[in-house]
Amino acid sequence: MTYKKYPNSKQFIKELNKGLSGSIYLFLGEEEGEKDKVINTILGIVLGNSPDRSNNTGRFHITDEKNSYEQFMEAADFAMTGSMFSDKRVCIIRNIDMLKQNEASKNTIDDMIRGIAEGTLLVLTSSKNQPPAFLTKKYEDNISIIQFWKYFDSDLYTYISKALKDKKITFEENIIPLLIEYTGNDIKKIDEALDALEYTSGDMHVTPEIIKELVGYTREITVFDFIDSLFQREKRSLEFLKMLIEQGTAELLILNLIAKHTETMEKYYQCIAEQDTPDEAMKKIGMAAPQKRRDKFYSSAAKFNRDKTKKIFTLIAESEYSIKSRTPGNSIVSRPVFVLASSILSLK
Repeated sequence: MTYKKYPNSKQFIKELNKGLSGSIYLFLGEEEGEKDKVINTILGIVLGNSPDRSNNTGRFHITDEKNSYEQFMEAADFAMTGSMFSDKRVCIIRNIDMLKQNEASKNTIDDMIRGIAEGTLLVLTSSKNQPPAFLTKKYEDNISIIQFWKYFDSDLYTYISKALKDKKITFEENIIPLLIEYTGNDIKKIDEALDALEYTSGDMHVTPEIIKELVGYTREITVFDFIDSLFQREKRSLEFLKMLIEQGTAELLILNLIAKHTETMEKYYQCIAEQDTPDEAMKKIGMAAPQKRRDKFYSSAAKFNRDKTKKIFTLIAESEYSIKSRTPGNSIVSRPVFVLASSILSLK
């Protein structure tokens, strides 16, 4: 398949220094951490440090194709409705590619793109590497499309090396692959790790031991880190789980937290099925705040639709039976909760 080439995120970041030239942007690709960084930069450019920044920022997630139109309507309304109190707003719509196409959604897209409120900047995202046809067929001239390619290890190596030198941190070369390992190739976490090193290393020569102390997840991994990672469908969640089991964390505790998160997702989908808006559903399931918690939940819901969520319940029941009826084996990968996590990651 031949992909059309669009400006990449590196080119776009350079252009950001000159200001924003468009009012509608579509961010493509798997590099979610880099998208978050760029969106935060855009918020800073458009809204600065205004005390009303959160009120003038609309964050919306399309998480379920079945109810995607209802989720999209709330976002489109924000984008088309100006504010009496501010002449600048930013509307962010995640997972636009999940919007199911029908006559109603086509009309609303047309209304939103052609009728975006004056002073409102719209950012759409998709994890796919090509834009949805329903956006490019009619509106490609209206939308600035940016490609966020996933970083290769070699790119990250160069990025980290340059950042360490720019920050005037002296270091051993073998800390770089260690940083990549501990941050799971997530550019946002790499930046956080680099900031931590800048503020704490001083004139110290940074060694692998220092990286393990300051950045290494082995000392601070919790069962909640594992749950977040698992429902983000990150492969490193299995490494987290291995650490928890080695530390003696009870399998039934881990299982119960997996079940609790799955039940919360099922309640969310039930609310959506009953015609609640995503915000109303989040309030009912107790996920209304803080924003970081909401974003994590929306992200996991986007990766597990209602059908997949129902399959997880079956896997949980099988795992509970195995835990209660069998003697744990010596191999961690044979433990029921490890088998459960692997099965959740591979759900189709």
